[in-house]
Amino acid sequence: MTTAARPAGRQRRGSSLAPSWQKGYLLASPALIAMIAILIYPLGYSFVMSFYRWDLASPSQYFVGLSNYRDTFNSLGFQQTLRVQLIFSFVTIAIEVVAGIGVAVLVNGKLRGLKLARTLLLVPPMIAPAVVGLNFRWLFNGQYGLVNAVLRFLGLPEAPWLSDPNWALVSVMIADIWQNTPLLVLLFLAGLQSLPQEPIEAAQVDGASSWGIFWHITLPLLRPVIMIVLMLRIIDTFRTFDVIWLMTQGGPGGATNLVTVNAYLLAFQSASFGHASAVSYIALFMSLIFLALLYGLPWLRRRLRRTS
Repeated sequence: MTTAARPAGRQRRGSSLAPSWQKGYLLASPALIAMIAILIYPLGYSFVMSFYRWDLASPSQYFVGLSNYRDTFNSLGFQQTLRVQLIFSFVTIAIEVVAGIGVAVLVNGKLRGLKLARTLLLVPPMIAPAVVGLNFRWLFNGQYGLVNAVLRFLGLPEAPWLSDPNWALVSVMIADIWQNTPLLVLLFLAGLQSLPQEPIEAAQVDGASSWGIFWHITLPLLRPVIMIVLMLRIIDTFRTFDVIWLMTQGGPGGATNLVTVNAYLLAFQSASFGHASAVSYIALFMSLIFLALLYGLPWLRRRLRRTS
């Protein structure tokens, strides 16, 4: 009687465990629904909108295909925006990566006060971009800004930080570098502390210089972290908006008009949501192309080495 009851018990337990995947989906359904409602649906809706003439000035919306994308690329204003975006992304990423690696190597040493320095590195990334934009707008103000006040005190010529097109682009770059470089320092510092020490110690025993160890051992071992950092910064530079808008609003003369600012102006000033969606997805496609090149070049280099 007990032997007959055991298979039944096993069957009941097996039947209760059989739809476990259904229970998993049921438990995850609130998060999935929220993700679809908050993330996936707006992305899909804006992508469909980019193929329509979707203007508030027009009483109806109609399908135009790739016309929004073609008009955007043929626009002289967008060509200037694209040039400004590429300059901003290249310069800020290059300076942040080089400075991040350099500071991380220094902070990774055994000097006094490094614990305090590592703690202070957390401050700039924790500040909201809107606050950073407002602070740097005050610092670079031509009349009562702190930077020009210091230059006057030192007897140096003042600079039109936010009123001159060239200086305005430099100003927003400085603000972006100030906020994001400490985060890169922390990422590179974590990468340096996770590197194996055996190759470095062997090179030191062989009499290699500090620069040779860094260039031929540390930097190649740090390459995966560098790739991740480049990926994150490429994505971030193509969606930078808060700091630019609060400092210059894309001016003067479109000198700091990044792709995100251009999309905002098209949507909420020109009321051309179809063109704004097209500009946003052009920025997305460009960032994806850069990411593909970033990960494709090492693979292509390995293939060329194998064939040669």
